[in-house]
Amino acid sequence: MERHNAITRSTKILAGLTVGAILFALVLLSLAQPEPSAWLAAALLLSLVLVLLFLHARLTTRLDRRNRVLEQEAAHWREQADHREKSARIARKRYQQILDHAGDAIFFIHPEDGTLVEVNRQTEILLGYSAEQARHLSLSVLFPGVHHRRYVRLVKRVLKHGYGEESNLVFRRQDGSEFIGAVHARLGEMGEETLVHGVLRDVTEVKRIEKELRQKNQDLLLINQIAGRAATSQGLDEMLTVILNEVTQAMVADGGGIYLLRHEGTDMDLRAHQGIEEPVLAELRALAPGQGLAGRVAVSGHPRASANLQKDFRLSSQAVREAGWHGFQAIPLTAQGRTLGILFVFTRSKRVFSRDQVQLLMTIGRHLGSAVEGAELLEALRWQIRLTEASSRELERSRQLLRENLSRVEESNRTLARIDRMKSNFLALASHELRTPLTCVLSGAEMLEGRLQRCVDQEGEQILGIIHQGARRLESIVEDLLEVARIESQSIYLAQEPVHLPSLLQEVGAAFAPVMAERNLCYQLDDLPEVACVCGDSHHLKKAFQRLVENAVKFTPAGGQVRISGGLITPEELRHREEELRKFTTSFFEQAGHKPMIRVCVEDSGVGIAPEEHVQVFDKFYEVGDITEHFTSNTRFGGKGVGLGLTLVKGMVEAHGGMVWVESDGTMQKGSAFHVLLPLEEGSALLPD
Repeated sequence: MERHNAITRSTKILAGLTVGAILFALVLLSLAQPEPSAWLAAALLLSLVLVLLFLHARLTTRLDRRNRVLEQEAAHWREQADHREKSARIARKRYQQILDHAGDAIFFIHPEDGTLVEVNRQTEILLGYSAEQARHLSLSVLFPGVHHRRYVRLVKRVLKHGYGEESNLVFRRQDGSEFIGAVHARLGEMGEETLVHGVLRDVTEVKRIEKELRQKNQDLLLINQIAGRAATSQGLDEMLTVILNEVTQAMVADGGGIYLLRHEGTDMDLRAHQGIEEPVLAELRALAPGQGLAGRVAVSGHPRASANLQKDFRLSSQAVREAGWHGFQAIPLTAQGRTLGILFVFTRSKRVFSRDQVQLLMTIGRHLGSAVEGAELLEALRWQIRLTEASSRELERSRQLLRENLSRVEESNRTLARIDRMKSNFLALASHELRTPLTCVLSGAEMLEGRLQRCVDQEGEQILGIIHQGARRLESIVEDLLEVARIESQSIYLAQEPVHLPSLLQEVGAAFAPVMAERNLCYQLDDLPEVACVCGDSHHLKKAFQRLVENAVKFTPAGGQVRISGGLITPEELRHREEELRKFTTSFFEQAGHKPMIRVCVEDSGVGIAPEEHVQVFDKFYEVGDITEHFTSNTRFGGKGVGLGLTLVKGMVEAHGGMVWVESDGTMQKGSAFHVLLPLEEGSALLPD
């Protein structure tokens, strides 16, 4: 550029000299006489002018050539600059798109004060703040309580080690709600600036499921401990005291007690108590069936509860009110449909016991009722044995009067035979009721079998068989609980393969054919469209339909009918019933789209389901009917489980992109109809008939 300026200046100087020389020559010629010297001077000036013009032309040419080169270079550099600017814009746009469309919430943290420098769209959605609001957000607003300090410590760990994570950090959204977040953070650079970048996931639901599983495990452990106590206790009072202590600790109660009903249910005997003052005990011991909450349980056989006894008109004891009792829960102790006693717990603060806690107490009440019944039968047997021994002594003293007392001897023999039958019946009952399956652990049973298989007799083998049966039942219940958890957390593995529904339902019907014949039930499988082919997991779908058929069998009396039918349903037909069916599903209609569907109906002529229970039957641990009449069976009429069958059916069908609902008016003979809706496999409508 400097050279170009110098040439330009030289050109201007030459042009000036040339013009000056020409003017000087013209002036000279106009003033001089026509002499040879004047003309010579003029010729020299003209020659000088020509030389200057030549030099000016040369310089101008070089200057033009140089200008063209400089213009080409300038155009090249402008093009390079435009290209780099465009690349930078594309890179920034790509970076922003990756950041905004990431599946996880991503944010960048200032390493010195921990404030948010930049957040992506998922973070904005999760926290409820815009990116601009997040940059000016105070950490004390974003993190409640001690979680502010935990967040600061996390940032310091990242600065020190280059990486840090926190799996249980509580965040506060803009609307004030809170959630549990798992944060993984690393130290990195953005341009020339060092930042901490983190990934945030909402793990509130995962933590809730983990908490529920821990609670279920604790409940199973408590039931196992109580069953073990019932089996190993030496006396009835000792057993009741130990079990009451276990229950009050598990329920986090301040105290409780156990009544046993005497004289065919006309008297209530307080056999065990804990945390109850003496003035209250005096009134509780005088309580009769029908009085107070515990007395109502003795009469009705149903649980009773109160969140605040201080304002409950059903409370009949003034001493209880003065003692400061508030929360109260009482459940019956039952065995074979009979109420044998009442178990109650109380707290000195207001409290409502949850549905799961009441279910757990009811389960404990059934096992404890069986244990009480066994203990009473054992006491009756001992009394009969003492009578027998007295009769034997009398028989020995009357040996000399054998002829006169022959009739008495025959009567004694009949009494002995009756007592022997009672003993046999009691032993059979004790082996079934007292050695409950929940006292067994499968691994322990297998270890016992391995160690004792060479030295155990036939009776021992039967006992090990009972332990195995109970362990398998417990294992099945736990497996159902785990499968429910996997379905809720969407972590269950499902194969993606064509499943031909008509063939699958024929296999289900064949599996239940012996049970149908035994129960005198009529089973009918209507023809389904041959195009009824869905994409999914045949094993899990088969289990779902087996649960529905098993449910129909258990609630259909002898001589009834179980029928399976089905057909195609269009998206338009489904939309007409959307308002009616939305109560059974939360997301089906948003995901169904315009896919063709196949509907399979499993209906029976059994007891039916009341309309107000249509949605609740799919809830976990929900039982239709009176919970005190519960008994476990897979085939007997009225048999029940733990209340997970329909929950697993609903979860598995929804995992395949479908939905399930029930139709019933709750009357006998009309029964119930469970409808399963599944999307057809793509292209299945083109299958040959």
